[in-house]
Amino acid sequence: MIAARPEHAWFAKADDDLEIARRALGPERPLPAIACFHAQQCAEKYLKGYLVAHDVPFRFVHDLGYLLNLCTGLDPAFEDLRPAARFLNAYIATSRYPAETDPEPDIPSAREAIRRAQQIADFVLQT
Repeated sequence: MIAARPEHAWFAKADDDLEIARRALGPERPLPAIACFHAQQCAEKYLKGYLVAHDVPFRFVHDLGYLLNLCTGLDPAFEDLRPAARFLNAYIATSRYPAETDPEPDIPSAREAIRRAQQIADFVLQT
């Protein structure tokens, strides 16, 4: 019996987050803040899965910039994901807590967050 690779568990959880993000924009009651949060979580788990696959230790933080720095140390092409990571980092806490100064994400922002999360997922899977 062949054991499953550990990064596959990370990618499966990430895919669940992306699915939830898409469902959160359903027609009945769109929840763009929830969609943005789960898009960020998807990207985070894909980057962590990549690091796990390469035996790179990392702190359990939500900062995509930090994770991207570690990934870039293995493959400089990850630098191309920096704009997507910056965009998604804005949603680490935005959707989990009431915003004091920033407005709540809207549907176009949520669609863009999902697109960028998918971009990171696709990149990781192709490396």
